[in-house]
Amino acid sequence: MLNKTTGMAVTLLVASLMAGDALAATYGVQPSGSSAIFYVDTTSWADIHYRLNNGGQLNVRMTVTNGRNQYTVSNLTSGSIIDYNFTYWDVSCNCARDTPAARYTHGTVVDGGTGDAGTDGGTTDAGTDGGTTDAGTDGGGIANIVPLFNSGTPLEPALVEDTPQALITRVGERVRDRHARESEFQAYDHFLPLYFVNRTFYVEIVDQVAKGGNQITVNLHTTHPHDGTNFRAFFRGINTVAEYWHNGTFSRVNDHLYTASVSYNAKEGRAIRVGDRMEMEVGVFLQRPVEGRFNYYARAWLYIVGSGGIVPFEGVGATLDSYPMPEAAWSGGRTTLNQPYSNEPAERFMQMALNIAPVNTQTFVEGRRIHHTDFGDGSHSESGNPVFTEQQNKLGPNYIARSCVACHKNNGRGLPPAINTTLNNMVVKVGQSNGAADPQLGAKLQPFSTSGTREADARITRWDESSGQFSDGTTYRLRKPAYSFLNVIPTHYSARATPQLVGLGLLEAVPESAIAALADPNDGNGDGISGRMRTVADPQTGETRLGRFGWKAGLARLRHQVADAFNGDMGVTSSVYKTLDCGSAQTGCSGSSTELSDQDLDKIVRYIALLGVPARRNLNDAQAVRGESLFQSAGCANCHRATLTTSPYHPHAELRGQTIHPYTDLLLHDMGPGLADNLPEGNASGSEWRTPPLWGIGLTAGVSGGEAYLHDGRARNLSEAILWHGGEAESSKKAFVNMSSTDRAALIRFLQSL
Repeated sequence: MLNKTTGMAVTLLVASLMAGDALAATYGVQPSGSSAIFYVDTTSWADIHYRLNNGGQLNVRMTVTNGRNQYTVSNLTSGSIIDYNFTYWDVSCNCARDTPAARYTHGTVVDGGTGDAGTDGGTTDAGTDGGTTDAGTDGGGIANIVPLFNSGTPLEPALVEDTPQALITRVGERVRDRHARESEFQAYDHFLPLYFVNRTFYVEIVDQVAKGGNQITVNLHTTHPHDGTNFRAFFRGINTVAEYWHNGTFSRVNDHLYTASVSYNAKEGRAIRVGDRMEMEVGVFLQRPVEGRFNYYARAWLYIVGSGGIVPFEGVGATLDSYPMPEAAWSGGRTTLNQPYSNEPAERFMQMALNIAPVNTQTFVEGRRIHHTDFGDGSHSESGNPVFTEQQNKLGPNYIARSCVACHKNNGRGLPPAINTTLNNMVVKVGQSNGAADPQLGAKLQPFSTSGTREADARITRWDESSGQFSDGTTYRLRKPAYSFLNVIPTHYSARATPQLVGLGLLEAVPESAIAALADPNDGNGDGISGRMRTVADPQTGETRLGRFGWKAGLARLRHQVADAFNGDMGVTSSVYKTLDCGSAQTGCSGSSTELSDQDLDKIVRYIALLGVPARRNLNDAQAVRGESLFQSAGCANCHRATLTTSPYHPHAELRGQTIHPYTDLLLHDMGPGLADNLPEGNASGSEWRTPPLWGIGLTAGVSGGEAYLHDGRARNLSEAILWHGGEAESSKKAFVNMSSTDRAALIRFLQSL
């Protein structure tokens, strides 16, 4: 259905949705004075999902009136805009159908249309944010927990649209320096200067072959006019690793829309057919004048004709020809990145999800800019980018780091700083024995100040070492940090290392019910594992939520994890936390403000939520395969759960309904006295820690420039990390100690493949 005045240029260009399936219901909207009557021509159930004048989405069950479903929106004025689509039950297929998104402008003439078998138009609800205050004590049941997402939560558009004429896939991207397989340049994954200015776009793959047609149309939507943009398809790679069989150009439709089509599989010398592996790449030439460089490449995508959606690929053979990666390697579902061939190990945790939606592509790069901005002087951590004046002078007065990336280097794990240097990339949480904030410091020790005297200082003064033996007589050594403090010496504290950032949006999308199903707080099955949920209070609504973020699962939602870091780590307030982290006896640390705007907070949250997850590697490596079996038999998988499924109700289409392999249960477990600190956190004791996810752990050295594991970075390698396990994991540790050196190496090899 199209608004005749405003139109929907892309749909008109690529899909002819008006023609329709004869079995689909007619639907549309009829103006009536100051009202608009939306209808679906069926007497089975139908829902309308709509936004009035860019407001919040409403989801309403329509009412059968005069032999059809109707819903009336009243009190409209000329020019009022309603964005909408329908979901209805089609008795001809005994299935639900979703119509394409459309726009109605009151005071113009509109048509009816015919439905299509869209894949995703559901709706969802309420819960919004996580929390920091505990709302329960037993961690057992789920009855009092309010889910973050449910069938009423507003959803962003689906990534794949199934119409009678075509299967349409939409995916976003940014500009690149070189081609995907050019390892000699090491210039594919990195971010170029001005990456957040006019340098994102998205493609729309209109697969008519999937519906019996004979061609695929690719539409390019840009944030800046392009000039002479290339379209390449079907990877060749015979003479260079940048060759394609099909080499064409996009035709200009307007300044921000370009189109190309292909009907011939030049690789096979025949017409395109369902099942063909069509790798694509776009060459980008920004229309000049433009600030900075104008010519770029883009990501290589693999599209399987007839399937819908982009799939992660791996290179096979001498040319590294693209084949779909086995789904066992899709650690992050369809967010999973292609296997890397550009030799940039430090960049693996900084990429946008492979399936990133058009609506989030520009937001992602703008969120990355915030992540890399110094909140004191506004400078960017990478050269060639302008000062972000809007963020200047928001730092402090007390802080740990000046920017997000200062602690989250390359978005990976933080390494402990040198002995007797200030802990400037770790958080030292402080408090009292009853869990209350430290009167002199608040909840976090902040060693730097924008003016005056620092509130305190914390340092690692030495590493205390101990030793033990494996069953074969081999000696191992463990280390543990000893700390010193200046100014204020807290009696109860816990040092926390920087965790990696990939996959956090997917973990937010795991349903509370799925996590509750893994909990066994009283060890009812007698296996020695008693993981329990931590409940926390939503800092904005006060509702009881499931804690899932942080070393002790102290926050329920990624938005609050990010806002908490801005507040406690950089001294930057937001609408989530308007007051600074202050102790009751602190001076010069009061007042309420909102320094980081909601818009900017949303950008950086989306950036972190939509980081692509690296694929699992070495699926056919015999040693790694054996290590996986040993991981299971040693009981490691009882807490490090390999597979979870995300909710169909997360707002971001990229994260919905994904089968993921994070190796966590998001529960608290007692890890014994060896890993305990003396700081209670809510209803989590000093020895309880949330199971950290393991995806990407094998890439730590390349991303972080070294290895450091566990909550305080004490473990210098994966073997040492295992050997620190105690409490509920004591039996697994003993199983590892009792393994032969060959088996221990195999288990480590498996972890390195994740």
